[in-house]
Amino acid sequence: MLEINNQYTAIRRRIDTEVLKLFFSGELEDKIDSLPFEIIPKDRIPSRCCIYKERAMVRYRIMALLGIDIERFDDEEKPLKAYAKEVLENNPPVLPLLTTISTGCYGCPPDQYRISDACRGCFARPCMANCPKDAISFINGQAHINEERCIRCGKCMDVCPFHAVVHIPVPCEEACPVGAVKKNEKGVVEIDHKNCISCGRCSRSCPFGAIAEKSGLFPVVKMIKNQEKVIAMIAPAIEGQYPGTLSQIKSAILKAGFADVIEVAEGAEVTAIHEAEEVQHKKANGEGYMTTSCCPAYMELVNKHLTFLKERYSDAYSPMIYTAKLAREKFGDDVKCVFIGPCLAKRVEAVRKGGVDGVITFSELAAIFMAKGIDVREEEAADLGDTTKFADCREFAVSTGVAGCVLSRVEDPASIRTQPINGVDKKMFRLMKTWEKRAPEVDLIEVMCCEEGCLNGPGTIVKPMVAKKLRGGNKAATPVKSVKSSI
Repeated sequence: MLEINNQYTAIRRRIDTEVLKLFFSGELEDKIDSLPFEIIPKDRIPSRCCIYKERAMVRYRIMALLGIDIERFDDEEKPLKAYAKEVLENNPPVLPLLTTISTGCYGCPPDQYRISDACRGCFARPCMANCPKDAISFINGQAHINEERCIRCGKCMDVCPFHAVVHIPVPCEEACPVGAVKKNEKGVVEIDHKNCISCGRCSRSCPFGAIAEKSGLFPVVKMIKNQEKVIAMIAPAIEGQYPGTLSQIKSAILKAGFADVIEVAEGAEVTAIHEAEEVQHKKANGEGYMTTSCCPAYMELVNKHLTFLKERYSDAYSPMIYTAKLAREKFGDDVKCVFIGPCLAKRVEAVRKGGVDGVITFSELAAIFMAKGIDVREEEAADLGDTTKFADCREFAVSTGVAGCVLSRVEDPASIRTQPINGVDKKMFRLMKTWEKRAPEVDLIEVMCCEEGCLNGPGTIVKPMVAKKLRGGNKAATPVKSVKSSI
């Protein structure tokens, strides 16, 4: 996927922050149409063809932030003020989750392999010898690929000693594990929503910003502004996303207007207990392997593509659903429960399962912090309460963490064979299809659609490697250095 630190991410975060500033100040409808001009001034050197296209893309990004389905409801003559008025009056539909921006799509050429000038026409010619379709020939001492015969297996690239073979992918199509992203007859990207699993890999991969998620931010900030009792359910992956400790993050969330905070790790413990009981029961009765059920993109994958796994995944609810139940038991039935996490597909789960009133990402929470001038590092530490019982379930955020929590709750951990699925790409998807005829010889399969686990979800704001280093801040003597400028 695309490197998280890039120009598009930076400008998207600025757009989100500026829109929220207008919302909280009560000036959204009056000033929203001027934002594209403020963000893209006339003296800016454009990265696209012209500043007018850049302004158009800012407009579309604002529409996506408002939750508008751009594919269906784009009206070039309709001002942003009118869209904002509609959203302030009524929340737009959550599904479909992803939307495309045809103006931003550059119609990338088909996936292909090319021979660069680095080719030396060597005597060994391993590219030609290893091509299974005889698609490589040598002309005037230089390798050439016959596109009609090439099956894009990549073997030529793997064996070239000069790295002269270059793979030129279509980033969004390559990222989608289930083939739900394709170009239409006009060469513009389209999403097949019937097959889409809402993992968000395509939106994270397009370098032109032509695929965007319809944000769920405005239903949440409207509740906050109306002073409703909104409970923030923070996912285990939140630790390491912001400067400071987990206690300071809680303090910042309370300052942002949430009534209280509950860790989803608390609900994760309930999930782990249920899954521990299930896997022991299945093993004792010789029922074969069981998969985890906490990754919503995986659940969409099962429901749409791997239906034979419906009888294999755990019957336990996800930590988010259990946490919402716990929040209402603790704070009352009248509260609004909002999940804050790294995942886009959680919004799909919230619609399917119910009980959750809103879902926003870490990136969107960062925009709230910036709009309200909150620096997590400068906040006083809030009391987290007694977390001893579920502290280990904060590891649900990383690959192998779910299985580890489940194993710690079975009677004989050594007897349970586990297999982690650390990210679902095209290759892994093909492998998982084979399970229908050849079952894995394990007892518990932990499935996470994102590599590195939830720390690498599409709604995160730092690299997994950085997040891992920053986790465990509550045990540190001093909070980590502020990274406010980067968010």
